[in-house]
Amino acid sequence: MSAAELTLPESGDHHIVLVEDDVLLRDLLARALVARFAPRTLRTFGDGTAALEQCLANPPELLLVDLRLPGVDGREIVRRVRARHPRLRCIVLTSTVTSSLPAELLALGVSGLVDKASPAEHVERAVERVLAGGMYFSTQMTSGLATLRPMPEGPSPSVLSERQREIARLVTGGLISKEIAERLGLSPRTVEKERADIMEKIGVRDLSGFIRWCVRNGLE
Repeated sequence: MSAAELTLPESGDHHIVLVEDDVLLRDLLARALVARFAPRTLRTFGDGTAALEQCLANPPELLLVDLRLPGVDGREIVRRVRARHPRLRCIVLTSTVTSSLPAELLALGVSGLVDKASPAEHVERAVERVLAGGMYFSTQMTSGLATLRPMPEGPSPSVLSERQREIARLVTGGLISKEIAERLGLSPRTVEKERADIMEKIGVRDLSGFIRWCVRNGLE
């Protein structure tokens, strides 16, 4: 069992937990996260049981977790921690990516997926997007989510304005509000308001529900 905590007195406000049993990879990722984001607190674990206990007692803002871990596996950590702390943002790290994995993780409320075979900057990009309220899947997300499409749920896309449908497509594509605003010539505040209005109209409360509804209704 391994755990470490790094506290940076003059750092940012982010509280991050990293769970990875490969010692070398864990150290490399921790160094990259500190250099790029300067979190107030970064706790690292190599054991799923210890990580779960910590996250339940002191939930981080962001959890980066491998799926295969000694003790409790990554799926169970995400499931149990988000059941108690539904606002927790999660990024999954894995070396085994299947076509069905993105949809499975999205159903768990995961906001990001990074293949360990990807370049290191993919992890930094995922963290940047997820902390900003977006999503990041370094595999082809829409192909993995296609299994959701045969079962439309909730109201029809016709309840949205044309601009709201375009914003929904861009959110599903992984863009954050600032990027959507730049693309559509809007202010980030306007995009945030439109996102909130869309979620109210379609009856969802979180980003994963938003994305599931969009994919099921062809807004991707």
